[in-house]
Amino acid sequence: MTNMRNPIKAYLIGGGIASLAAAVYLIRDGHFPGTDIHILEKMQIGGSLDAAGSPEAGYSMRGSRMYGAAYVLTYDLLAGIPSLDAPGKSVTQDMLAFWKSTPWEAKARLVENQRIADPRVLGLDNRDQVDLVRLMFQSEASLEATPIEDCFAPHFFETNFWLMWSSMFGFEPWHSAMELRRYFLRFLRLFPDLPTLRIIHSTRYNTYDSIVRPLVRWLAEHGVRFETGVQVIDLDFANVNGKKSVRHIHCLRDGTPDDITAGDGDLVITTLGSMTADSSLGSMSAAPVLRTERAGGAWALWERLAEKAPVFGHPAVFCGQIDRTKWVTFTVTHSDDRFFTLMESFSGSPAGCGGLVTLKSSPWRATFHLFHPPAYADQPEGGFVWWGCGLFPDRVGAYVGKRMSDCTGEEILVEIFSHLGFQPHIPALIQGANCIPCMLPYTTSQFMPRSRGDRPEVIPQGTANFAFIGQYCEIPDDVVYTVEYSVHSARLAVTALLGLAREIPPTYRGLEHPYALVSALKIILG
Repeated sequence: MTNMRNPIKAYLIGGGIASLAAAVYLIRDGHFPGTDIHILEKMQIGGSLDAAGSPEAGYSMRGSRMYGAAYVLTYDLLAGIPSLDAPGKSVTQDMLAFWKSTPWEAKARLVENQRIADPRVLGLDNRDQVDLVRLMFQSEASLEATPIEDCFAPHFFETNFWLMWSSMFGFEPWHSAMELRRYFLRFLRLFPDLPTLRIIHSTRYNTYDSIVRPLVRWLAEHGVRFETGVQVIDLDFANVNGKKSVRHIHCLRDGTPDDITAGDGDLVITTLGSMTADSSLGSMSAAPVLRTERAGGAWALWERLAEKAPVFGHPAVFCGQIDRTKWVTFTVTHSDDRFFTLMESFSGSPAGCGGLVTLKSSPWRATFHLFHPPAYADQPEGGFVWWGCGLFPDRVGAYVGKRMSDCTGEEILVEIFSHLGFQPHIPALIQGANCIPCMLPYTTSQFMPRSRGDRPEVIPQGTANFAFIGQYCEIPDDVVYTVEYSVHSARLAVTALLGLAREIPPTYRGLEHPYALVSALKIILG
C-alpha cells in the first residue's frame, strides 16, 4: 500500500491532454509544487493525442486535430509552454506563425466522380434552411435524447453543407441534435470559410510532437511525476462533513494490485471515458480488429463510479452502441513524392495547404488531408505522410467491394486513389506506400444523444476533493471532440478545487454575437 499524505498532493487519473492541462494549471495558477502532482496512466502519456512510428515501419496516429481562434483556453495554456521547434517562442506563437506561413486554402474540398465539386453550392432547399435555422434557435432542453435525423428531412443529409460539416467534425445522422446545435453556435465564425477552411489553424507537426511533447517537458522540468503502467480500477469515498471525499485509489501497477491513500486535502482529478480505448492497428496486408470486450480501463472505471452515485453519470449512453460510435482512420507514409505531386496537380494546393478533401462519391464518406512535410519532428527528408478517416466503415466500397472495416491498408489506398481518378498510377503509388488502418470503437461516443445527468458535472454535487475532466463531463455551451473542451474541463476543475479567483473566459455563444449570426444566416439562406 502506497501512503502519501503530506504535503497536499494531486492525483490526476489518465495521462491525456485534460490531465496535462490540469497539471499546468495546478502549477501556474495554484502554485502547486510539481513534485506533489502524480499523473497515473496505464498506457502512453498524451492519451488520444498520440503519434508514433518510423519511416521503415510506417507512421501512425489515431486521429488528427484542427485548431482556431475559438480555442481561447488552449492558446492561453500553450502561451506559457516553450516550443520545442522554435527557440524563443511559445507553443502558441509557433502554431500561429506556422498558420500564417502555411495557411489552409481548400480548393478540392469535395470530390465527386473523380472531379472537384463546387463546395459553394450548399444544396439546401427551403425545408433544409428552415430546419437548420430552427435548430439553432431551439432550446437545448427540448433536444434531450434527440438524434439529428429527427430534426431534418432525408434530403438534408445529401447536401454539400452537411457533407462538409459532418466530415469536418465527425457527425452522423444518429448523433446528438443537442451537440450539433452547440457546434453551429460555437463555430458561427466558420460558416463563411466552410468551403475553403481558411479559418482553421494546424500545428507544425502532428499534435503529439507539437503540443504533447512540449507540455510533458515543461511539466517534467517542474518535477511532475509521470507514473505509467498504472491502471486505476476504482475509487473509495468517505463521508467527510457531509460530502463524498476520495480516500483510496485502487489500481494495478504493472499488473500488481496497489492502493494509494488520499489524505486530507489531497485532490483527485479523474478523466472519464476514452474515445480511443480498445483501438487496434492493421497493416498493408491486414485489417484492424474490432475489439468489443472493453479491455481498457477508462470505461470500466466510469462504470464502477456510476454505480456509487447517480451524479457520476451514465456511461452506457456513450459506450453501449459500438456500431454507432466506431470509425476507421488510416495513416499513410510514402517513401517518395508521387502521390503528393499528383494531389497538388489535382487540387491546385501545395501539400499541407489544401485542407480536408472529402470524397462525395465514397460510400465510406472518406475524408483525408496531407500534412505539410515533415509531419513528425524526427521524420527524415524525402518522406511524406497523410491521414484520413471514414464516417461509415460498415459500408461497402465502390471499387474494392468490401466494407472499410474489413479492408487492409492496401485496399483502403486502392479505394481512395480510384475515387480521385488515379487508377493508372495505383501500382506505383502502392509500391512506395505504407497505409496503417486503425479501428476505433468509441471515437464518436461523446456525440451520442444524451439527456441531462448523463454527463456528470466537473465538480459533482456532494463531493469535496474530487473532479471529472475530459470529453464526458458537462460544460454548458462548449463542444466535445475538441482539445479545447478537455482544456476547459481542466481549468474549471482546478479553479473550483483550489477556490481560485482567476476568471475563466466565457464560452463563445453565437446567439450573443449578432454580426456572426447574421453572416451565418445569410449563408444558410443563400
